[in-house]
Amino acid sequence: MKTIDIALVRFLQFLVLLFFTFVVFLWYGCASLIPLALWVNLTDFFSGAFGPITSTVIALIIIAALGLYLSKIPKLIETFLATGVDIIKLGNTCVRRMSDIAAAVKNDAPPQEQRVEISLKDKLS
Repeated sequence: MKTIDIALVRFLQFLVLLFFTFVVFLWYGCASLIPLALWVNLTDFFSGAFGPITSTVIALIIIAALGLYLSKIPKLIETFLATGVDIIKLGNTCVRRMSDIAAAVKNDAPPQEQRVEISLKDKLS
């Protein structure tokens, strides 16, 4: 029974790792695909009035101008990156806790209650 418990904990640990890996890839992947999606849609929009090469250049100029505007917003990029790093840290913490649970199951230790305090602080200050 102990082997089954350890295998179950390791399987759950693997699922938690997969979940947080997916979330991190989704977080940064969506951010990298937004300009590409805008470029494709703007090119399609402008191709009705202009040729395909001209509409591609116009869309690229609009995306570059939008990127320049967004890069000048204070703390926007740092906040975006910090949120992704927080997701990574949360995933790492969860996987380590699952390792602690597996070690407790392996050693037949009684379950211990752990208190976790979450403090939200303003990162923009």
